Amino acid sequence: MSIAELTSLPGLVLLQHATIGDVDLSKATFDRIAPSACTFVRCDFRQATLDRRLLPLFKARQRNVFRECRFDGADLRSIDPGASRFERCVFDGADMQGWNAVAAEFVECHFAGRVWHARFYGRPWGPTATDLDPHRTVNEFRGNDFRDAELVDVAFLMGIDISKQRWPESDDYVRLDRIHQRLTRGRAEILRWKDLEARGEALEMVQALSFLYMAQNDVVARRSEPGVSAQPEVQRKVWSTLAGVL
Repeated sequence: MSIAELTSLPGLVLLQHATIGDVDLSKATFDRIAPSACTFVRCDFRQATLDRRLLPLFKARQRNVFRECRFDGADLRSIDPGASRFERCVFDGADMQGWNAVAAEFVECHFAGRVWHARFYGRPWGPTATDLDPHRTVNEFRGNDFRDAELVDVAFLMGIDISKQRWPESDDYVRLDRIHQRLTRGRAEILRWKDLEARGEALEMVQALSFLYMAQNDVVARRSEPGVSAQPEVQRKVWSTLAGVL
């Protein structure tokens, strides 16, 4: 099938166990596409708004694989990545707000610009975790490059190996191991603070972090996050306390 044929077919386009290469899907005119167990190679989604037409790309019963695809500047807010696998894909400037990637895999992908309010998981999680096709108990997540990204309210959870990714070097971020030991000892330190208001905010933050990272040992986090009840200076003091207790 040629590039022109795929992107200009009317109605619903069904694909099964196909390899689709070098297709500009950002300009496709079909009504809807429903691929399953397909591999997309060097396909172009740049500046596209992934809406109802492209929703089944990521929500296929048998997962689809995206290899060396471009999602630069794409609006992905209405798309759940599902159980998709992304290999050497580029997400520079993509709007991923609200992504909860409980079953998706990312290998050697590049992220740049603001990545906001997103969650990535090292193990499948949630009601669909046992229904994956093919079945797996680990989400491969390695070699990803976040050095040019601004991570805002982004968390890496459920066993993601922090050492196998590349992170921003800015002092705006903190990287800590043994987070649960640090939270336990940090809480004891915070209980000694004299400022009652700051102490209350800090203890609430520690409790939230304990819940967020319940299945994660090493963390990368922003020292001050918008939307957190603790004041920015309290957040930074909490992270400094956690860094210093071990």
